[in-house]
Amino acid sequence: MIIFLYGEDTYRSTQKLEELKAKFNREVDSTNMNLVTLDGAKLKFEEFNQQVKAAPFLARKRMIIIKNLISENKSKEIQKEIVNMLDQELKSDDGNIIIFWEGISGPESKSKDALWKRLVKEKFAQAFFLLKPMEINSWITKEVENRGGKIDRNAVNLLGALAGNDLWQMSNEIAKLINFVQGKIITSLDVENLVKAKFDENIFNLIDALGNKNKKLALKLLSDQFELETHPLELLSSLIWQFRILLLAKDLQKDNPRISQWQIAQQLAIHPFVAKKSFERLKNFSLEQLKTIYNELLQIDYKIKTSNLNPQLFFDLLIAQI
Repeated sequence: MIIFLYGEDTYRSTQKLEELKAKFNREVDSTNMNLVTLDGAKLKFEEFNQQVKAAPFLARKRMIIIKNLISENKSKEIQKEIVNMLDQELKSDDGNIIIFWEGISGPESKSKDALWKRLVKEKFAQAFFLLKPMEINSWITKEVENRGGKIDRNAVNLLGALAGNDLWQMSNEIAKLINFVQGKIITSLDVENLVKAKFDENIFNLIDALGNKNKKLALKLLSDQFELETHPLELLSSLIWQFRILLLAKDLQKDNPRISQWQIAQQLAIHPFVAKKSFERLKNFSLEQLKTIYNELLQIDYKIKTSNLNPQLFFDLLIAQI
């Protein structure tokens, strides 16, 4: 049996992998003597071949887990050799259980396409893409309930905005909140007091808050960055860059209302992920609003470098004016 688990949401794919391991231990072999995990980055075909063909010890089957072979192994030959082996010798659902686990949503180079295409066609291939905002909120509600807790809708929305689709962080925050409320319902006030947003994963959440004129959330996100000791010029530089992309994309959209996110990525020479995130937020701003915010950010740059005032004051004033 061949199983392929892949996708950027490594939290859910890891959970699935742990479920499969637990089931194997429960139903096949509780000793762990027939469960092997291989480091795909360093794996040689000879070792792969040996482990896959090895007979189980006092059990019906063996489970062989190969992690990040496609994404991290630099050998081109091992990809081809494994594809040939899968096609010629491992077509049956019988025998050992082989699990390929990848923390990416697709191969980075054409040399790895063959193995990837072969694995995604498997009957037990399962993708774990990053959750969308509404999916995140639903996941939070279910996860809190599964852990024996309760959370109100406003708290769900705020927690989703602060932690984004990083379910590793989200899981830790949920555990912290449940432990803090001691059986009571988790409220937005609890989230405000205990959860801190990450800068590198929540810059778009700050932009969303500005676009939706949600000053309270914007101030909260901004305050978190300063509490995390993010340098004011680092924060400003990221905001200037993001709003410059939005401004250029909005200008392109003005000339071509049907322009796609992929066309924006090509014309602005930016990563498709950045183009996708920016494209989703264009509807929240007019061209004039973007020009105003961009110019204000440039003024903040000058003020930070020439004033002795607390830099956070300039960001707070920008939010207050929106």
